[in-house]
Amino acid sequence: MSRLLAVSRLAHRSRARAVAAAVVAVSMIAGFSGCGATSNTGGSTDANGVTEIALWTWQSTIQDFVKPFEKSHPNIKIKVSNVGANEDEYMQLTNALSAGRGIPDLVYLDFNAVHQFAISDQLRNVNDYGWDNIKGNFTAAAQRNVTVGGSPYGLPISSGPMVMFYNQDVFSKAGISSTPTTWDEYRAAAQKIADLPGNAHITNDTGDGGFIASMLWQAGATPFSVDGSTIGINMNGKNVKKFTTMWQQMLDDKLIDTSTTGWTDEWWRKLDDGSIATMLTGAWMVSSMEKNLSQTKGSWRMAPMPQYAAGEHANSENGGGALAMPKGSDDAKAKAAYEFAEWYAHGDGVQANLSQGGIPPLKSVLNDAEYLGQTDDFFGEQKTHEVIAKASKNVLPDFEYLPYMAYANSIAVDSIGQAYHGKTTLQKALVQWGDSLKTYGEQEGFTVK
Repeated sequence: MSRLLAVSRLAHRSRARAVAAAVVAVSMIAGFSGCGATSNTGGSTDANGVTEIALWTWQSTIQDFVKPFEKSHPNIKIKVSNVGANEDEYMQLTNALSAGRGIPDLVYLDFNAVHQFAISDQLRNVNDYGWDNIKGNFTAAAQRNVTVGGSPYGLPISSGPMVMFYNQDVFSKAGISSTPTTWDEYRAAAQKIADLPGNAHITNDTGDGGFIASMLWQAGATPFSVDGSTIGINMNGKNVKKFTTMWQQMLDDKLIDTSTTGWTDEWWRKLDDGSIATMLTGAWMVSSMEKNLSQTKGSWRMAPMPQYAAGEHANSENGGGALAMPKGSDDAKAKAAYEFAEWYAHGDGVQANLSQGGIPPLKSVLNDAEYLGQTDDFFGEQKTHEVIAKASKNVLPDFEYLPYMAYANSIAVDSIGQAYHGKTTLQKALVQWGDSLKTYGEQEGFTVK
């Protein structure tokens, strides 16, 4: 079984690397030379004036949005394709862009992927379609997440402000009387949980690149900078070390489960039996918890991320994405694609999003008294939306993604994972990760500082 799992992980990393390499290759060829795909076979405007647009998304509930939109917009039909999630979709999109055909009119992209495709000049600037009229209602973080080189390249439809999910029953058994608000308090709580009978840990971490990036962001670190084709990578900043020092202490004292990988059956089982007591992740995790954790319904709570100093309110994001418009459509289809994207992100689609437990990054939602006052029985009737709203407002503004972040995350475990097996320190591992990313960037034609 372990051998099969290892092969699966290797295949996953290899596929992610191929995706990132392909996207960057498009970047270097199309972005810096000004060329782009110009044709699309994904839809047309018929004799009755009905425009069909091609939408790519892995969202399983997308028809809950498509059907009401088509009913209220009879002049637009939406052809939905699920070409795979995350890197699988990005590979298909890269192939279509490179070939200049089969390009979707609208595509769901994680925020870091928005940056990868925008720098390649393969996404339409949504300012040309009306973004300026609505952008003020989106959170500052959402606006930054779709902005590359000063221009916006998508409409944000989901967000992932970091929060701490914790099992109140486990905390009570461990004698933790108050929710940790600082990382020192979190470490003290971790020790009490480790002292419980059995093999319990406060959390798990195996070196996931996305998680590490979010934790660096929350610490105020800015390890990446992007200015066109010039990239800066610095893993020696004081705020990087602020995180690595804190987390290294947790690793040294074996307070973190470093053997259980997220999103596996074992992970869900340990969350549900109390062996893992907290999750540090995006608030979007709520819907997945409600589907996968049956024994601990009512035991979980949500709290702000612990801070490095009492009274601080620094936060970051983990996840979230936007509907973006690849270049290649004619004007009629581009306008229709934007019309659906705006309806989803800012119009009647917002209510459908909320009904499914989504977190639209809209000020009008996050400041709404009714939304803030809702309770959730899975979280012991806690008003979780209040925590989410505050978490959204506290996201630090200066973090930037690399234009090959998918690749960066895919190779993180190669270096960072060694720190979780005691073969190096976390700080040295991050420096090694950064060096690998510098080498890769230079090989792809970027100037790396």
